[in-house]
Amino acid sequence: GQMIVKDLQPLSIVEDQGFQAFGELSLIKQTVDALRPFEEVTREVSADKYVSVSKVIPLVSLIHRAVAACECQGSSLAAQLAQQCQRRFRGIESIYCLAASTFLDVRFKHLGFRDKDNVEVMKKRLLSEMQEVYQTRQAAPTLAPSSTATVSSSPYTSTSGPSTSEPNQSPAPSGSAVSKGGIWTDFDMQVLSGQHHRSAASDVLIEIRRYSEEKVIPRDSDALVWWKEHEPTFPALSKLAVRYMGITATSVPAERVFSKAGEVLSKKRNRLKGKTVNMILFLNKNLLLPQYTLFKINK
Repeated sequence: GQMIVKDLQPLSIVEDQGFQAFGELSLIKQTVDALRPFEEVTREVSADKYVSVSKVIPLVSLIHRAVAACECQGSSLAAQLAQQCQRRFRGIESIYCLAASTFLDVRFKHLGFRDKDNVEVMKKRLLSEMQEVYQTRQAAPTLAPSSTATVSSSPYTSTSGPSTSEPNQSPAPSGSAVSKGGIWTDFDMQVLSGQHHRSAASDVLIEIRRYSEEKVIPRDSDALVWWKEHEPTFPALSKLAVRYMGITATSVPAERVFSKAGEVLSKKRNRLKGKTVNMILFLNKNLLLPQYTLFKINK
């Protein structure tokens, strides 16, 4: 058929009564380019088969960049989107659960933040929670006899991990060494006090510094697998990682469960008890999950 050479469009488009100008096609293209990042982000944060909450802060940062690039091309829609993003996401990095989940995701750590000051604020609160984890572990009663127990109650002394990952390499004096009395009694008590003081204050700093020095893994890797493998090395952080990375970023997964409930409880199956429906939904959503997503954290 006949074509307009300049725009490679059929002549019938120009002859159509609703046609105004080819400039509209350019406007449509700018609109699609401006909205495409939001479509991608929506798909990312609506997932329920992998960690999504840790992506919120990095994706917001990427949206700001993408919209700014479209705005530079003269898109009025992109300019309005940039203004709304700035208004709605202004304090998102100060939301602790989002900031902690992003930092504890070894794929992102501090790289997803736009303001590094927010990282330092988050770390202070994270250190406080780590100290609580350490104190809980130290206060927990041990099954081993006191005569054979070592002095240090630091989580680093766990035998579940390789010896190369434990910072406390030197053996601590046993409890029986103090009970013997003698000239060394005061010195042994001083060692005991110093060990407990370090476990409560210094071990958290050592652990978070070592985690910060770990290399960022590829973005398509599974952060939960990484934490399972490094749980003995980072006992406190691994516990907090499970606490915060298990949060869903949106309500979409819950809405899917409600939709599935409507399919299960139909007219032909209206005699199912509520307990049975809940069990069917649980199995439907969790039965095929990889085993590593439910790894156990030592208490």
